[in-house]
Amino acid sequence: MSTSIQDIERLLPVLETAFQAEQMKMSRVARRIADLQQALADLARPKPTEPLSAATLAGADLRWDAWAHERKLSINRQLALTYVERERMRKNLIAALSKLEAAKQVHKRAHAAAHQIAQRRASW
Repeated sequence: MSTSIQDIERLLPVLETAFQAEQMKMSRVARRIADLQQALADLARPKPTEPLSAATLAGADLRWDAWAHERKLSINRQLALTYVERERMRKNLIAALSKLEAAKQVHKRAHAAAHQIAQRRASW
């Protein structure tokens, strides 16, 4: 076995680990997006059952609407930033996977070439 094949075999676990690390980062971002979307869904206000409830008379409905609106704006801003982060992570994930797959192909070709050379030498 040549040193280049050994080098590639030592490199493969490193690239695999790097790819797994990028997957973990992407899963954290996906979880953050899901949490923010759930927070938006949680702000959905139930319809009041009676038109002149104590909360309506005290003005709580209007204050709730204003607070919910501001909170939704804040969550949407966070969500937009998280989407941008997801796209950046996606590029990193694709790069890590590409490197790993390229190294696997190089390893496969180097192994095939070494095997072919060994067969030629054995046939002399």
